[in-house]
Amino acid sequence: MGHLFLDIETYSAEQNEESSLNPYMPESKVLLIAYNYYGGFRPPVKSEIRPPTFLKEWEGDEREMLIKFLALLRDLQRKDPFLKIHGFNILKFDLPYLFGRMKVHGLAPERELHDMLFTPFGIDMMQLSSVISDGTRNREQLWGISQTDANRFFHIQLKEGTGKDCSRFYDAREYDRIIDYCTQEFTFEQLLNSFYLYVRTLMAEKKET
Repeated sequence: MGHLFLDIETYSAEQNEESSLNPYMPESKVLLIAYNYYGGFRPPVKSEIRPPTFLKEWEGDEREMLIKFLALLRDLQRKDPFLKIHGFNILKFDLPYLFGRMKVHGLAPERELHDMLFTPFGIDMMQLSSVISDGTRNREQLWGISQTDANRFFHIQLKEGTGKDCSRFYDAREYDRIIDYCTQEFTFEQLLNSFYLYVRTLMAEKKET
């Protein structure tokens, strides 16, 4: 039961910012795919975390990059039928956007894409964020927060800038700045471990009372 941590950056066109959210716009595309795979039953602890691997659109084109990632998914899921895919807001954004772009390029039948992207086990840490949200306490309902706020809560490094900045770096061909931003953002292993430790602490405190 391995663990695949995943993040993507998408293109926000200056004349159509919706392209970064909707994979079916004329200007839409994935600029970068960042991932880390760890084999074994449990996710990595802090000492085991390593820098992510990047697939870059500007080293070929989007279709070629997506083909490489699709081949990676097929290989991992063939070897590891219980693969878990983790990220922050991946259920609403990363996975649907990848599905849409792969569909646009006709890389595989929709049923196969769905099975590879949506049916594996996994954890969307956006869904966990409500347990550390002031909104949850104040509004008496589950209230999710951003990755930045979750990082701040757990004292994990914060990224500088936003995803839209990557599109302007891309336009200027400042690709190293995209890598810098995405490296700062890729804290998902630390976040998952922090959520686990936080919940374990709460359970231990409840047991003692």
